[in-house]
Formats: sequence, C-alpha cells, structure tokens
Amino acid sequence: MRLVQDSLLADGEMAIARGPLNTLIRQVEIFGFYFAALDVRQHSERHSAALSELLQVTGLRKDDYKTLPEAERIQILENLLQDPRILTRPGLELSPETSQILTNFQTIRQVRETFGKRAVTCYITSMSHSLSDLLEVQFFCKEMGIYDLPIVPLFETIDDLRHCTDILETAFNHPLYQSYLENCQREQQVMLGYSDSSKDGGILTSSWELYQTQSRLAELSQRHGVGITIFHGRGGAIGRGGGPIYEAILSQPPGSVNGHLRITEQGEMLSFKYGIHDIAIRNMELVVAGTVQSSIPNEHIIESQVHPKPKADWIEAMKRLSASAHARYRKMIYEDPAFLIFFEQATPIKEIGWLNIGSRPARRTVGRAIEELRAIPWVFSWMQSRYVLPSWYGVGGAIEEYLQEDPGRLALLQQMYKQWPFLQAFLDNLQMTLSKADMSIAHEYAAFLVEDRALGERIAHEIQAEYERTRQAVLAIVGGKSLLDNSPTLQESIRRRNPYVDPLSYFQIILLKRLRALGGPLTLDAEAQKNASAEELERARLTYGVLLTINGIAAGVRNTG
Repeated sequence: MRLVQDSLLADGEMAIARGPLNTLIRQVEIFGFYFAALDVRQHSERHSAALSELLQVTGLRKDDYKTLPEAERIQILENLLQDPRILTRPGLELSPETSQILTNFQTIRQVRETFGKRAVTCYITSMSHSLSDLLEVQFFCKEMGIYDLPIVPLFETIDDLRHCTDILETAFNHPLYQSYLENCQREQQVMLGYSDSSKDGGILTSSWELYQTQSRLAELSQRHGVGITIFHGRGGAIGRGGGPIYEAILSQPPGSVNGHLRITEQGEMLSFKYGIHDIAIRNMELVVAGTVQSSIPNEHIIESQVHPKPKADWIEAMKRLSASAHARYRKMIYEDPAFLIFFEQATPIKEIGWLNIGSRPARRTVGRAIEELRAIPWVFSWMQSRYVLPSWYGVGGAIEEYLQEDPGRLALLQQMYKQWPFLQAFLDNLQMTLSKADMSIAHEYAAFLVEDRALGERIAHEIQAEYERTRQAVLAIVGGKSLLDNSPTLQESIRRRNPYVDPLSYFQIILLKRLRALGGPLTLDAEAQKNASAEELERARLTYGVLLTINGIAAGVRNTG
C-alpha cells in the first residue's frame, strides 16, 4: 500500500493518495489485517490435566502429574522445557479435552504467522495458583514453536491475590521463565479478577485486597526491572468491579498505572458506552485522562487535600474493616448451611441457565455449592431479585463494629472519604448499588418463593438488617439525608428508572411460583409442541414468560452480572 501510494504521488494523484488510500493505510497500521485482536483464555486445571495425560500416553510417567507436589511438577516442567525434543506427535490417542488444548496452541501459532503477532495478544491462565501454572503454558507454547506469546496469569480468589506477588517473584527469578520473559521484551501482564474475589470474600475485602495487590505489583516491577501491566478483569456490575471508569482508574494505588493498563468491558456495556459516537469518544477521553492523571509521579503532584497515597492510619483502618467484613460475609454465604437453599429459591438462578445470553455456564462443575457457582450468574441472580447483595453485604456490620469500639473513628473515615480516591470511589459505588436495591420487592421473592417459611424469614431478615446498617453507615461517612445526595443526576436517574422495572419483578415472582410448581423450566421446538401434553405446553409457556422478565429486568437495571 505504501508502494501504491508513492506511485500515485509520483503521478500527481494527490486526492486518492492523501485521501482514501491514506485512511486505509492508517486503519491497517492500527488494526492489522485482523481488525480485532484476540486474547486466548483457559483454566489452569485444563493445562495440568492435558499435560498429565500426555506424560502417561507417551510413557514418560505412570503416576498422575496433577497429584504431585509443586516442587516435583516444576522439576518435570524444567526437564521438558530444556529437552529439544517435542513430546506431542501424530497418532497419540488423546482425549477430546487434551486434543482441544493442543489444537488451541496450534491455532494460535497459525493465526500469528498468517496475520501477525498482534492478532493474538496474550494467553490468559485463569485460576492461577502457582509457578507451575505459568510453566505449563510455556511448555505448550514450546511444543508448537511459540516463544514470545505473553503468558498472563489471572489471580481470582482472595488467597491468590494475597500470594500473587510471591508467585511472580519466583517466576521472575526462574531462569527458564526469565528467558521467555526476555522474548516478551521483559513485559508482564497480570490479570486481576474482580468477580471471583468479590464472590469469595465480599466486596469490601475484595476491593482492599485488589488495592494492596496492585501496590505490591508496582514494587515488584521496580525491583526486577520488569514492566508490569495490570489487566483489570472488571464486569458491568459493581459486585464484579464495574462502576464509573474515570474514578476507578484514579482510585488505583500510586505507581500501579505508569501510562498503561488494560480493562475488560462487559458485552452488555458496549452498547451503552460505545454505541453512540459522542458517548464513545467521551468514554475514551475519561479512560485516557484517568490513565494520564494516575501516571503522574507523586513528587510532581501539587500538594492538595487529595492524597493518592494512603496514610498509615488509613491502612490500619482498612485492615480492620476488611477483616470484619470478610468474616461477616463468609459466615452468611459459606458457613450457613441453609443459605444455598434460600439462594436457589429466592432468586432465579436455576432459570438463568436457560437464557441465550451470558458468557459462562452457571456452574463450573456439576454439584450444589456456592463455591462451584460462577461469579457472573451469582451477581446476575441477586440483581434480578433486587437484593443486589454481592455489591454491599458485610460492609455495614463492619463499619458499625469499628465505630462502636471508638465513635471518634467516624471523623477518620470521613477524612479518608474526602481525601483518598480509593475509599471515595468505593463508597460512591456502594451508594449506587444500595440505591438500585429494593428490599421491599426483594422480601417478596423470599416470602413467595422460599418453601420453608421460617428459613426464608430468618435469612431475609438478616439481609435486610445488614442492608440498613450499610445504608446508615455510608450516609454517616458520606453525608446527606439520602443516598446519592452528592450525585443528584444519578440519584434522579435511578429514582425514575426503578418504577418501570418494579412491575416486571412482581410478574417474575408469580411466574416463577407457577413454573416451579409444574417442575421447572422446559423449552419445546415446533415439532415437540405437536406431541406435548397440556402440562408440558404450560411449562414451556411459563418458561418463556420467566425468561422475558429476566431480560426485561436486566435491561431496566442495566446489569446482567
């Protein structure tokens, strides 16, 4: 295209050369010949299982690699990575799961060779827990002749967030990973999971652990001379890391942005944020402005009342609040054996699985436990029942306990809110989610749908009491008579929007009650309807009605999870 442009310019065809052709060249410079670059993502357990099968099928090991201690796994991986021979070969009888892993890496190589290396930007390993999770991906890359594909660990649980810098420190000191990192220009992306950490430990603990993790990553980057780009795995809902993007970027710890960061945008938000040109430009301006502002070194910031770097007493206060909120959240969600029953009956979690939307199945495995439930349907179902529980539960009780020990601490929390962007963004998001929740409608879900009346009343009462504690605590710190008094436009938007959604919630309760009485969701194609019984036809009709209300409420509250 440059050759064509030069030829046209030489012949005086300025209009074409400097017009449409120049635009096309710029588009190729930006988008390549693939338009949208891909990230590839896979669960760490899938890599371990595939490697274990490969070792057994090729006769290298008879035991199960997955069950070995970390030290032994690393030793095996070191031997494989230093062996010039290729372990995979045609004719191996492999399971479909292992074949898929190998095919994925083959496809990555083919795509990068055909369309350029930027066509596949990185390989994300979800639920990363150890160094072996990184080396396993490096092994599969080596098998396919890939030596410079960025390997991105995704740390998702509270425990993983706390240990992620230790894992990366070990990786940066490991000679084999070091050499791989050199091929990637000593640049390391680290993805942080907002959804699973919030589901695992509650919104306050998740937010605080994410903040501390980013601070430690910034220090690690400086210590090892490795450029670390933090990849924020945010979702649309507050319980999954959503919220106003400019404030979210400013609330990051000092030194953690440094001119670049990555952020996921949930599919449902794309039309709201980028569907209209002017709004899309505005959102991009906010991202750029937030990134630039957050990248200014502390010594160049003019002294003001805003302190990006937290003071020692602020950190101590957050540690106390986080520990208390975590205990309260875990006690209700994971330690109350009856909570799962309440959750499955008081929300449309089972029916959500029948929708034709969503990027994940409801559960990771076949079982019945909160731990096995994916974060997206977890948040989605609470949003549907108007509890919006993952976005605020545990915060109010923690603040109340903290202030009961010393009422004078309220002044400290008020100071933190005014001067610390992190706490300001957190509490403002909390105001928004508390405003979106509706305890009177939520109570109807519990009263009508939970079969054990006593159980429904007990847990619904506990949730409502915690909601009220959280609302009062937030108002005490933020000020004002009502939630979002400091953001009247948003306050009015929610106040006007909620009444339009309310009828759908009541319809959903009634339809769920009828559908579950007949045995649960059922869909029938045109052929099946001809031979269906009257009860089956009614179940299919009610299923359609329930799914319509789920879509309607999701559109109204602007969140699917």
